[in-house]
Amino acid sequence: MQSLAESLHKPTEKEQQEEQRRHDAAVQIQNAWRKRMREKYLGPDFLWSDLVIHARTKVDRDAAEEGRNTSRDRWRRSIFLAGRLQDGDEMLSKGENTHPEAARKHLETQHWLELIDG
Repeated sequence: MQSLAESLHKPTEKEQQEEQRRHDAAVQIQNAWRKRMREKYLGPDFLWSDLVIHARTKVDRDAAEEGRNTSRDRWRRSIFLAGRLQDGDEMLSKGENTHPEAARKHLETQHWLELIDG
């Protein structure tokens, strides 16, 4: 617990300026980091491929709801969805399950394969 003297201490103008400089530096570093991550993960190639994947998913879902459920259509949808589990996944491309999410992703893949196989 703070003593009475510490709780009544008002920062000097120099301390306030130093604190403001630290705050501004932290904000600048955070903005630079966010910009770098945004460019890395949301570049034009990623946005187009993501758009194509979402469009295909919507078309497949609509087809299933409309009753186009021949065995060929179900297999085509299953193959696409199972392929999406490992599509460009950086976690699994390293070759080792060192990332904490990699084990969960591997389990998802096994479940999908069992679903298709069964």
